[in-house]
Amino acid sequence: MALWIFAGLVSGFIKGLCGVGDAPLFSSIMSFAQNNIDISPVILFPSIFSNTLITFQNRKALQTRVWLPMALLLIAGCIPGTLLLKNADTGKLKLAFGIFIIIIGVIMLYNELAQKKMKPSKLLLFTVGILAGLSSGLFGVGVLLVVYVSMTTEDMSSFKGNICAIFLAENVVRVVMYLILGLFTSTVMKNAAVVTPFIAAGLFTGQKAASFLNERRAKIVLMVVLILSGIAIVSTNTAAVIIPE
Repeated sequence: MALWIFAGLVSGFIKGLCGVGDAPLFSSIMSFAQNNIDISPVILFPSIFSNTLITFQNRKALQTRVWLPMALLLIAGCIPGTLLLKNADTGKLKLAFGIFIIIIGVIMLYNELAQKKMKPSKLLLFTVGILAGLSSGLFGVGVLLVVYVSMTTEDMSSFKGNICAIFLAENVVRVVMYLILGLFTSTVMKNAAVVTPFIAAGLFTGQKAASFLNERRAKIVLMVVLILSGIAIVSTNTAAVIIPE
């Protein structure tokens, strides 16, 4: 339970500071002790709370042309992703998650360091949206779309508001999917009840810290942590997949 609490505090703090990163960080930490099918449903309820709060706080900066198309694509990809989560092999799923975390960490780090505004396209919108939806259904992580939203928003308030509005729409649909598939077990609900207050505490602390901490540096640290945790997850699960018991 100590690992759940630690993951909740750290991921909540990053969410409050940057507006993103809570789900991949929480899942990366917990993947060393739990299977994805036992992690994704747990982080869902605190995610709804944090995404609702941040969307409301930045509601004046919401842009329908930014969040609505991406939300619809994210939801479309989330449905098959959730079905895969229910039936996927645990070892292979963890290995895939580790590789995915490394990839998005590298992409986000490059985009942040380059500080270049690429011109968004409909093809990029569709590709990122569907892939983010698949990863969200499988791993509870849709952070791949951070790259796209960062290209279409001008300031931090707009970024936080639109990205959290997208995540919130997806969260609601995923609740329905998880209910249908019976993923909200008694253990999941117990763990969610325990971890939610700590995520909330981390969230409010992160929001307070955002007033005097450098958000860009915090994002870079988050991306480096994601890459390193992804490498660790891959290294610990590769042997299990290659040489099954």
